[in-house]
Amino acid sequence: MSYPCYAILALAPQVWHEQWVNRQQLLSRIGRHHSVLYSTGGWFVWDRASDDWRRSAFFGRMENTDNVWVDESPRYLMRWPRVPIVDQLVMRSQVRRWSRWLKGHSGGPLIGQICHPCYAPYLDLLKADYVVYHVYDQYDLMPGWTSELEDLEHRLLRRADLVFCASPMMAQALGRKVPRHIEVLPNGADVGVFLDAATRPAQEPPDLAAIPHPRIGWTGSLHPQLDYGLIATLAQRRPDWHFVFVGSKVKLTEDRAEQEYLRCRELKNVHFLGYKHRRDVPSYVAGMDVNMMCYRLSDQTWIKSNSPLKLYEYLAAGRPVVAANLPSVESLSDVVRVAEGVDDWQAAIEAALTTGGCGTPEQRRAVALENTWDKRAQTLNAWLAELPMARLQRAPGNNA
Repeated sequence: MSYPCYAILALAPQVWHEQWVNRQQLLSRIGRHHSVLYSTGGWFVWDRASDDWRRSAFFGRMENTDNVWVDESPRYLMRWPRVPIVDQLVMRSQVRRWSRWLKGHSGGPLIGQICHPCYAPYLDLLKADYVVYHVYDQYDLMPGWTSELEDLEHRLLRRADLVFCASPMMAQALGRKVPRHIEVLPNGADVGVFLDAATRPAQEPPDLAAIPHPRIGWTGSLHPQLDYGLIATLAQRRPDWHFVFVGSKVKLTEDRAEQEYLRCRELKNVHFLGYKHRRDVPSYVAGMDVNMMCYRLSDQTWIKSNSPLKLYEYLAAGRPVVAANLPSVESLSDVVRVAEGVDDWQAAIEAALTTGGCGTPEQRRAVALENTWDKRAQTLNAWLAELPMARLQRAPGNNA
């Protein structure tokens, strides 16, 4: 299929070179065809106390990496929301900077791709030909959500030519806010690198090699929605099992989560290995005997409506997978064992260690191969190609 070439300004909160999530995975692939400029937006006046601001370039810079250009905002451009006139001037200067760069690198139509409502104020200044709203989490269930962000999200939902999110539950929640068509693009995996790690002989990372088998692993951010209490109980029941967490710890805003996390830290068979670069993660996933998705679920958290990034990575590695009862794994019962409650989790892990769990390694990898990031990017490219027609169909008075 032939795709039009766009200039894409993607605005998202995640620093490009830190933990890769669906924004980086998708943009690095569609950047093979389009001109993509990625930015976390401008600095704020309170960033002057941060090491990142002090290390940044005074006049900013653009770095070409992973098929995209990554923007580092000039240090002198600092937003000041409490002084609207200054804030608008700074945003206007930032948008002019992005627009000049995009015009110099692409002659195609301009897409403003917004990955969080906090970036919506830039749209009025950007004058993009098309607006894409990529919803990667159910934001209104996350800490820090405000009535202002709610209003901005409503405006985005009404304005965007394309809205896509990671799960049907998220699409339903967005549709209740503004009735409109919303595409679903589940998360995927860079399957090839996990297959290589699992099927080619390689030396284990030293910190993992020092941990005895059996290993039950988690790979990803350590956030409050992990069920640390479950892990602590399982670790105490089965001191011969070793629970391994690979990922950086985010601030635990819930007292319960913090206390249960500290309880885990006291146990000799619970291991926290910290953040690992994405190129090293597959070796850790492949080095586990069982991989787990041990979420603490409730209707008030964003986890239940999400599509976990680690799901297809786990399956690509071929190891048994045990997961909390997430809607995103309901259709995968032949390759993922769902567990609820401590006794069920213990039985599920025991079965995975003794009989190989749900499915075979080959069946798990086959499912992963149907859910690669390359295939997800092909779908997104097709949606982008349809933007002109989608605009016509959404035009007032068009009954087609």
